[in-house]
Amino acid sequence: MDEILFTKKEQKILQCLYCGNQTLMDLAGQYKHSLDEFEYVYYGYFIYKMFLCPICGKITFHRTYWDCTQKDHDGNDYLDEEILYPINSLESDWLPETIKKAFESALKVKNIDNEVCFLALRRTLELVLVDKGAMKWGLQDKIEELAKKNILPDTLKEASLIAKLFGDTAAHKQSTNASVHDINTIVDFIEYILEYFYIIPSRLDAIKQKLMKESD
Repeated sequence: MDEILFTKKEQKILQCLYCGNQTLMDLAGQYKHSLDEFEYVYYGYFIYKMFLCPICGKITFHRTYWDCTQKDHDGNDYLDEEILYPINSLESDWLPETIKKAFESALKVKNIDNEVCFLALRRTLELVLVDKGAMKWGLQDKIEELAKKNILPDTLKEASLIAKLFGDTAAHKQSTNASVHDINTIVDFIEYILEYFYIIPSRLDAIKQKLMKESD
């Protein structure tokens, strides 16, 4: 059953990924989608909420998910909550902590300061290459090193070089003159690299472990 919930007085402290402030936001609207399949053997819900930033006046889109299978180690129910928009991170729990922090720092300023975002993305890239065994000094040398070892595929090598170029420009000029499309593209490039090295292997391991348990 789907239902539009009447907006009640509710506030939540969230990071606004438009203006960068962590602030108490007011609930502006919400919608609930219930799951009641298989004659109630499986049930749960999604709740989508819009929160209004009091500083910049923009909306953050938040999702809460629960189903009857979601239990913690003590057998208690727990909720899965995330910000759907603006996008603030990928499945970052599978990233090394330093890389996770660097990438999320870039996302927090993506809509605020392009140059700072490019610098943080460049740092994220360099941390990834070092984590994957690059020993050379300069970033371009690190990219070439891993590409020659076939650790970094050709497509991701090109994406890395472009991300490096924007990062270098941000470091040495007052402005990159980058468009919204440019910044979103470079963020996407870094996400692809993170997915290739960390997210996809972790997903594969998780599904293989699940299949092994089911076959026991």
